[in-house]
Amino acid sequence: MNFDVRKSENFEEGVRQVVMGIKKEIENRDNSLIYMKFKTFLGKFGYERRSNKLLNIVDECLNEYNIVVVNNSTSNQEVNWDDLSYDENITFKFENQVINNNAGKIKVASGDNPFNLYLHQQEAIKSMNRKYKRLDSFSGMLAIPTGGGKTLTAMQWLLRNAIGRNKKVLWIAHRHELLNQAFSALNKNAFSDLVKNIKDFRYRIISGQHDRPVNIQNNDDFIIASKDSLYCNMDYLINNWANSEEEIFLVVDEAHHATAKTYRKVINEVKNKVSKFNLLGLTATPFRSSDKEQGLLKKIFKDDILYKVDLEQLINRGILSAPIFKEYNTELNIHRELTDQDVKNIQSFDLKGDIAKKIASSKERNNRIVSHYIENKNKYGKLLVFTIDIDHAITLNKLFNRRGVSSEYIVSSIKNVHGVSVSQEDNQRKVKRFREGEVDVLVNVNILTEGVDLPDVETVFLTRPTISSILMTQMIGRALRGQKAGGTEEAYIVSFIDNWRDKINWVNPEKLYIEENVDFNNETAETREKLIRLISIEKIEEFASMMDDSIDTSRLEAIDFLERIPIGLYSFSVLVSNKKTREDMTKNCEVLVYDDMHDSYKEFINELERLFDFNNLNSKEKLSGDELEELCNEVENEFFIGKDFTLDYKREDIKDILRYYAFKGVEPRFYEFKNRKKFDLSKEAKYIFENDLGGREEANYINDLWDSEEKSWWKILFNHNKDYFISQLSKEKKKLQFPNLIDGKNENPKVEYDLVELENLSMSELRKKAPKHFRKLHNAVYARAKDEEGYYNSAISDFRSKSKLPFQIDHIIPMSKGGKTTLDNLQLLTKKENAKKSDNV
Repeated sequence: MNFDVRKSENFEEGVRQVVMGIKKEIENRDNSLIYMKFKTFLGKFGYERRSNKLLNIVDECLNEYNIVVVNNSTSNQEVNWDDLSYDENITFKFENQVINNNAGKIKVASGDNPFNLYLHQQEAIKSMNRKYKRLDSFSGMLAIPTGGGKTLTAMQWLLRNAIGRNKKVLWIAHRHELLNQAFSALNKNAFSDLVKNIKDFRYRIISGQHDRPVNIQNNDDFIIASKDSLYCNMDYLINNWANSEEEIFLVVDEAHHATAKTYRKVINEVKNKVSKFNLLGLTATPFRSSDKEQGLLKKIFKDDILYKVDLEQLINRGILSAPIFKEYNTELNIHRELTDQDVKNIQSFDLKGDIAKKIASSKERNNRIVSHYIENKNKYGKLLVFTIDIDHAITLNKLFNRRGVSSEYIVSSIKNVHGVSVSQEDNQRKVKRFREGEVDVLVNVNILTEGVDLPDVETVFLTRPTISSILMTQMIGRALRGQKAGGTEEAYIVSFIDNWRDKINWVNPEKLYIEENVDFNNETAETREKLIRLISIEKIEEFASMMDDSIDTSRLEAIDFLERIPIGLYSFSVLVSNKKTREDMTKNCEVLVYDDMHDSYKEFINELERLFDFNNLNSKEKLSGDELEELCNEVENEFFIGKDFTLDYKREDIKDILRYYAFKGVEPRFYEFKNRKKFDLSKEAKYIFENDLGGREEANYINDLWDSEEKSWWKILFNHNKDYFISQLSKEKKKLQFPNLIDGKNENPKVEYDLVELENLSMSELRKKAPKHFRKLHNAVYARAKDEEGYYNSAISDFRSKSKLPFQIDHIIPMSKGGKTTLDNLQLLTKKENAKKSDNV
């Protein structure tokens, strides 16, 4: 009830009475919180506009009663009356309390849910309903591509079938962003048409950045939690929450990770405590896993896939737009500015600090970005720009406007150039202008990764690189709304590429899109094309370096082109721990395998189980830095060093496979590049050379090769960069024209080093300095220790094994006592025997 304090005999006493009423309301609330709009608050005093006289006395009364006012129900930041808009929500609470926005009560809104489901989502819900009604429980997966609304689909089904029936839900994921997305969907969909006969329900979010497992309560209805937080604190979940329940629904977000040991433990512990257990897995990633991993998934999700829709179906139905990926080189040589510490910081915290400022403040780079849009405005249409930081957003916005492009920028929690805070209302006004076509460009700093409805974005500019696959998915997802969703048939995703010289493993948007949405098990022309693109993305740095005169690529150029094309690849994703942010990051891996290293990789993969067994690591899901280094050294010694490879293998590829095996307990899947032979560019060079094509005739032939529909693979391989294609073709032709040509570059000064006899080097030194001799000695020692049954035998005990992994090569007479690294002074011992001998020396 409102009271006009201006009509009171005592103005201050009138204000005090109103504030006292607010105090009593707080005391009577279960959660000790009151929410209202600022204009509603002013109305309680009989005011429509803010008054300094009123608000000064209000502040005195609030202080007296230990009441604080914060911006909204999820913030502990006290309000500034001058900055508030009249429609802004404010929250009242006592001073000795802080708002825990990671736990609380969601009040069910009356009416119909405003989020209508598309046909594929309705089909998914019908499929879940059929399975649930028939079996009274289920354990299966929804496979819906990124942007297809799998979280919304699952949440609406759970609200109706679990929360609406007073059943508990546990939703687990591995990243904080995924937890926040799940809660957002839960909160936005709590309407009475879904949650019937229930006025409210309790939620709790558990992770290193949210609430703690120790605070889990029995009356929590919906728990959203990180798998690591639960794994380390299962007792709280079981004893405080699950023990007394008959039925529980457990959801695994990104279900393709569910075969990991931590996930399996959480699933099994909850499953064993209830009589009715329902397990729902959500995944956008079709099963590009090995047969063994698919077998593990089917053991966990016994009902297999409850519903699946593929990417092409959603594009054909107009739900998603077809992405067109473009790359634009900024020609900013940022690698020259990078220190080792910069690289470490970026790998831990993404792009921040001095390097971020260096990129954001580059006038040439910013002008290239704006010019690229102006030159392609008719094609690109409505543009959303993701920038590095606030200063970058302001700078680009000014440049767009200065060059005649109508543009706005939106950011959060800053003051504008006049020192006035940028309000949410101001941001909403700018978004509305963009939505209604009054401005062509909207520049932002991650504020539009989610939560704001912008269906008709035609192009996204990625002017900032990122190491976060989730952030990249959110950014590109902004342009992927199809025509039925109010969007476009096609969408451009334009990345602005700086020269990092491969020092940072940035997320490539097209590569991520392929990895998340393409099932390579389906042998169609389209999936074969996507496989070529994955290889192309990995090779493009090589093609670029061969056009850079500052880089010596003569060794690379001497190799036949086809030998530089892999015969296949291992493709998988793994969760990598980030010690500084204390959370897992998804790392998508493509390990390119060339013809002459295929056997080495195959032997390595086949020995993974024994390798982990002999090192007592089978129970570990995450390897420490030292464990990873030690295993990698062992693998290199056994399978790679000293082999005569045409191209160098990557040590990081070995580590990724080791990480994957530790995480999943299965080998990664190998995808063969079956059409590799048609990528023999030397054949095209040979045709030009042998037929004496020159001048216009040669140019026409090259143009036909490039433009031919039948040979469109060249465009895919070279990322639609004709310069790269012509450059590589010219190098192949040059080999035929001048087979004995020696590179004419000036020679560098030479140093004549002393020579050391190989027998005076240790095996580890030989491994680095004379790898072929190392491999020869290594093989000879093992061959001598091998018996007729195929077992390797210890030189000093009865131990034997058909695997080389338990053994190490030992000097009979130690080098410290004059022993040489020769075959007659080397023997095979087990690792324990060798360690014991070393201790006694």
